[in-house]
Amino acid sequence: MNEHLDNPQSIKWPDRPKEFPELMTPVEAAMFLRLDETGHSPESARRTLDYWRDRGELRATKYARHVWYLKSELQKFLGNKTEEGAR
Repeated sequence: MNEHLDNPQSIKWPDRPKEFPELMTPVEAAMFLRLDETGHSPESARRTLDYWRDRGELRATKYARHVWYLKSELQKFLGNKTEEGAR
């Protein structure tokens, strides 16, 4: 069997970019939100992004049969998740 299917946590994240682009892939967006530091695999992080999109909490851009995330939308999402007392 495929080792990655047996243990999804064994799938490696790519190197973290020094600077994130304005338009990000789901994996880059997950790293921008630091999901790679919270025990997620790239696939589980993608499912988490999909969950937030489906709930209308996070907006994405779809074109060329792919989903992309604008840095400004990710920053807005983080702002909405920030606790009132922490501002």
